[in-house]
Amino acid sequence: MKSREELQASMEAGLAAGEEKITALKAKMADAGDSASDEAANALAQAEKALEAGKAKLSELAAASDESFEEMRASAEENWASISDQMEQGWASVSEKVKSFFS
Repeated sequence: MKSREELQASMEAGLAAGEEKITALKAKMADAGDSASDEAANALAQAEKALEAGKAKLSELAAASDESFEEMRASAEENWASISDQMEQGWASVSEKVKSFFS
């Protein structure tokens, strides 16, 4: 079982990676301008929503007392796995749409 610090560090690393991917994608879509597809924009919005959910969960865990953190640990790990999956699915969807657009 991960310690509080390990769980937070893992979440922070995942969120940072997600932010980097989204920033890079936004730059590509900005370069594409009006020719970027609505599908890609929707997929990007979903990835951003998942990223925001992850940030909210991290803030909740960081602010939790030691006692409430222990109560939240199992659901936090499960929720984080779900949020990570959502971000990755959103990123994969956006990546495919952007790759096909730019190729």
